[in-house]
Amino acid sequence: MNPDDFKQAWQDQASQTRLSIDTDRLVEQVRDDQRKFAAMIFWRDVREVGTAVVLLPVWIGLGIGLALPWTWYLTLPVLVCIAGYMLVDLLRHRRQPDDPAEPLRQRVETSLAQVNRQIWLLRHVLWWYLLPMFVSIMIFVGHIAWLSPAGGWGAALLIAIAGGVVSFVHVSIYRLNQTAVQTVLEPRRQELVTLLASLTDEAATP
Repeated sequence: MNPDDFKQAWQDQASQTRLSIDTDRLVEQVRDDQRKFAAMIFWRDVREVGTAVVLLPVWIGLGIGLALPWTWYLTLPVLVCIAGYMLVDLLRHRRQPDDPAEPLRQRVETSLAQVNRQIWLLRHVLWWYLLPMFVSIMIFVGHIAWLSPAGGWGAALLIAIAGGVVSFVHVSIYRLNQTAVQTVLEPRRQELVTLLASLTDEAATP
C-alpha cells in the first residue's frame, strides 16, 4: 500500500468513526427528548384529570350548601367527560416501553406522531374542553337571572357581567393553549420533520 492509499484508508475509517459517534449521540438525544416530552404530557394530563376529579365533590358540595338550582349540576357531566376524554386519550396513546434497539427513523416517527397528536388536541381545545364548560356555566347564569326577583335590567346585567367574566377566562385559556402550540409544539414538530427528512434522504442515497 502506498502512502496515498494509506492516507485515504485512514480518512475513510476516521469518517466512519465520526459518523458512528454522531449517530449514537443523535439516537441518545432523540431518546432523551422523547422521554422528557412524554413525561411533560403525562404530568399535564394527570394535573388536568386530577383537577376535574377534585372539582366533582367540591361542585356538589357548593350546590348543596348554597341550595343552588338544578342547572348548577350541568357542569358535573362536563367535568366527567373532560376527565374521561383525557384519560382515554392518555391510555390510547401511552408511550411504549423504551427499546434501545429501535431504529432512529422509527423513533423520530413516533415522536412526530406524539407531537402532532398534542397539536391536534390543543388546536381543538375549544370544542372538547372550553365550549362545553362555557355552555353549562352560562345556562346556570341564565337560570339564576330568570329566577331573580329583580328581573328585567337586573337579570340582563347579571348575564352580561357573568358572561364577560366567563368569556375572558375561557379566551385566556384558549390563547394560552394556542401560544403553547406556536412556541413549543410547532418548533419541535419542525425539528422532527427536518430530522426525518434528512434520515429519509440518507437512506435513499445509494
